[in-house]
Amino acid sequence: MEEKTNTLAQRPTCEDLEQKIETLKKEIALLQESLATLQEKGKTFVNQKMEIEEELKNTNAQLEITNTELAEFIEKYNHLVVDAEITDIELNQIFNTSGDAMWVIDKSFNIQRINVVFLALLNKTHDEAIGKKCCDLFSGSLCRGTQCPMHRLQKGEERVECDVERINNGTRIPFILTATPFRGFTGELLGIVEGFKDITERKRMEAELEKANRELKRLATIDGLTQVANWRRFNEYLQQAWNLLRREQSPLSLIMIDIDHFKLYNDAYGHLVGDDCLRTVAQAISATVKRPADLVARYGGEEFAVLLPNTKAEGAVHLAEAIRNEVLQQKIVHARSPVNLRVTLSLGVSSKVPDLQGLPATLVETADQALYEAKKNGRNRVILKTL
Repeated sequence: MEEKTNTLAQRPTCEDLEQKIETLKKEIALLQESLATLQEKGKTFVNQKMEIEEELKNTNAQLEITNTELAEFIEKYNHLVVDAEITDIELNQIFNTSGDAMWVIDKSFNIQRINVVFLALLNKTHDEAIGKKCCDLFSGSLCRGTQCPMHRLQKGEERVECDVERINNGTRIPFILTATPFRGFTGELLGIVEGFKDITERKRMEAELEKANRELKRLATIDGLTQVANWRRFNEYLQQAWNLLRREQSPLSLIMIDIDHFKLYNDAYGHLVGDDCLRTVAQAISATVKRPADLVARYGGEEFAVLLPNTKAEGAVHLAEAIRNEVLQQKIVHARSPVNLRVTLSLGVSSKVPDLQGLPATLVETADQALYEAKKNGRNRVILKTL
């Protein structure tokens, strides 16, 4: 009886069952709510999955396009690399076939390219030259100054030409340096290209030409027979001396000289011997006239003239007498001369301080008059006639 009572006591009551049912209903509602949430999430997941798959499909398609474009770019790049290598080879060939020394320098003065002619001139290998400063390998007066070709091109000049020199093994080598801009695709200045043309032969020819011109000029003012100044040079020097001494107010003297009875000498001994006589007389006069500023000239035929800047009349007369005696000392035989058995001279001297009113021709006329008087008075003498 007691066990039966305990068993009945353990049985749930209606209230307990109702609470359990209510709890189960709540749990079922929660489960249903969770299921609905899961179903909604599942739908979202499916949609997201579809979107991702679509995006992945589009990405794969774009990737295929990109891969195709990349392959095309790589192919073009490879072609460009090949073209650049070919261009570099061609440029090197052009550089190296040039007979002139050439190099390319960047804006920092570093050598970027150099040809074999320049390497031989510098006695350097390619590796020893590339990357070095240009002024370290070819230093000159233009380096680091305002006349540096790089500086001039940076300031806007399109071409620079100038003369430079290099001493190589003790020999001075002249060059013409030509510099032009080296520009990029957009026109910006990247550096310069310089060419060095050896002008040794041209300089030699110029020196020879200058020497020849000097000789021609000398010959144009020298009497071919006697090798003293000719009439043309005499007139040039007379005008120069007159102008100079007019400013300085110093005297200018002139000696006019004539070989006595020279026609009779030619008739007796012939013109060839007569030419020898003229040469001997010219040498004797030149030996007597020692100052560098004095000028001995053949005035014409058997006449000579001596211009004496800064010389007074007394000094000119003294020199004229010395010239007359020097020719006598040559002992040139003149058997037909009524004056002496040797060749003699008649000399006329004039002297004047040049002024604005006078002319150089008056000095010549006066000396010529003095010469005429010397010949008239017996020859073999000196006569002075002042203005």
